[in-house]
Amino acid sequence: MPVDPRAGRECAAAVYKEAGITNPRQEFDLAEVYVPFSWYEPMWLENLGFCEVGEGWKLVDEGATAFDGDIPMNPSGGVLSSNPIGASGMIRFAEAAMQVRGQAGEHQIEGAKKALGHAYGGGSQFFAMWVVGSEKP
Repeated sequence: MPVDPRAGRECAAAVYKEAGITNPRQEFDLAEVYVPFSWYEPMWLENLGFCEVGEGWKLVDEGATAFDGDIPMNPSGGVLSSNPIGASGMIRFAEAAMQVRGQAGEHQIEGAKKALGHAYGGGSQFFAMWVVGSEKP
């Protein structure tokens, strides 16, 4: 049975609709996603529509989410590097915004123009997501 929180999928769908995103993997240059444990990365890749359910591990295994992959995931190091509870979600937003502004320093993804930010709480029933870009939609 896949782990696929309905609230996350619905929040992503609403945010994508508002931002005009139809293919997250092709349209985002990177994603800053709340990944407190390594196995959450493939789960969120699936839940956020970057791949089909059950395929997230393949993106990780193929290096698609690496710094030089086609959809870098958490180039900042994400919450695996530091997880100040309560601030972690806002830090994901700040990191996504710094990327599209070209201000992310050593972890800057070259040419980043559109990024996804993601945070959640509780038992994966509370989500906040945003799309930030360097250009007006």
